Parts: sequence; structure tokens; C-alpha cells
Amino acid sequence: MVAEKRFTIKPSRGDYYLMDKCEGHKANCVLFQCPSEFGKGVLVSPTVHGNLIVGPNAVKCDDAERVNTTSDGLACVKAAAAKSVPDINYRNAIRNFSGMRANTDIDDFIIYMANDHFLDLAGIKSPGLTSAPAIGEEAVKILSENGLALTKKENPVLTRKRIRFKELSESEKAAVIKENPLYGRVICRCETITEGEIVDAVHSPIPPCSVDGIKRRAGSGMGRCQGGFCGPRVLEILARETGMNVLDILKDKNGSRILISETKKEEAFHEA
Repeated sequence: MVAEKRFTIKPSRGDYYLMDKCEGHKANCVLFQCPSEFGKGVLVSPTVHGNLIVGPNAVKCDDAERVNTTSDGLACVKAAAAKSVPDINYRNAIRNFSGMRANTDIDDFIIYMANDHFLDLAGIKSPGLTSAPAIGEEAVKILSENGLALTKKENPVLTRKRIRFKELSESEKAAVIKENPLYGRVICRCETITEGEIVDAVHSPIPPCSVDGIKRRAGSGMGRCQGGFCGPRVLEILARETGMNVLDILKDKNGSRILISETKKEEAFHEA
């Protein structure tokens, strides 16, 4: 829409298994197989939280928004991963998901001025997330060199402090609870995430506004039950702290409403 076509996006979907922490000991480092034309191949890797993640495969697709998993794709992941770690028990999988690579017909990140007023950042595939801070700095530099007037933000948030209750010592936990009793109520039992952590996330500078947003920020719902226990409680806290109607709160993206309507209402009981 802003310049002549220079590249073509060729989406590639990859399926993953997320395993319970009881499988986390099967690998103590990231195990990569030999890369191919489709990417780095299926990996088996421990996560920072102690789980095991397995995947991805690579499937060319036409719809870049369709991030569904498939039985064939997951079977491909299992077969390939067995070459690295043959004894993974997939009965301990707690979640399957897929991601989309922004592959293009140019074998590199695409970072250039498409015209005098438009900086194009495209084809940012693996390791795009790792590269994001450096790409951001490079983007600012390029825009500045091309005449964009930049003004430093007043009072920027340069540090971020988050309390991880389960990582504290017993004395530290007691002190935190004394200061804020909400830290004494565990909401997510699988990951030991407290109400205090969730409330802090809701009131952070860039607040999450969905149940999955809280999940990504605070960690609730990341455990074995995948939100089966804590999901309704997170929903209640989010509604209470934001003033939103519970019927309007989303699981994640637009269209992912959790509650559709009210079916019954509790009424106060008064004795005659």
C-alpha cells in the first residue's frame, strides 16, 4: 500500500507440545537437530519454568492467521523428537499449540525504508523475539537518520520490579503478606501464583486486559490444569480491578468471550 512490492510473505506453521514438569528432566539443554530448508528443525528443550517443550515442525500454509494444530503435524513432531530424546511420555503433555513463522522469499530480516516516510520491518522470524530490542534501537536510528523528529519521553519507565511469591524465602513471604495480604491468597495452585501478583499485573504501566494476558504476565494458568481451577478466579479479579463487566472480559483475542450470559443470580435470604 505504500511502496512497490519487494518481497512475498510465505507463512510456515509449526506445532508444539508443552510437557508437564515431570518430563522436564529429560533434557538439560536445548537439543537442536540439523537444520534444513524449512528451518532449524524439531527441538527438545527445557523451559525456564521447568517444563519440557517439543517442536516445531514446518508446514507451508496460505492463511497466516490460522494457527491451529493438526494430528499429522503433532505426529511429525513426536517422530522427529524421538531421534533426540526417545523416552518422552506424551501422556504428560499439558498443552498443544502452534506458531506462525513470517518467512519470506528473502533469506534475512527485512529492515529498510520503503519510502521517505515508511520503515518496513518484515520477515522477522526466529530468533525475532530475541532480536526485538536491538531491532527497536535500529529502527529508531534509521527513522532519525531519515528526518523523523524524535522527542524523549518524560519520566519513562526504565525498570520493572515483579514479586514472584513462590521464589521468596519464608521470611520474605511473611514480610510481603504483612505489607499486602493479597499475597497470602494463592489463586493458581499449579504454579503458586497469588492474588497479589495478579492485581499488580492488572495495575502495571501496560495492563493486560484478558485472562490470557494475565497468564502471560503473572503465570497463572501455566500449570498442569491449564487454568481449569484458577481461570474463573482470575476472571473475577480482572473484573473487580478494572470495573469491566465479566461478560465483556475475553480469554485472549476479539471473539473469545468466556461468559455469554447470566443464567441465575444469587439472592439474599431473609428470614421472616
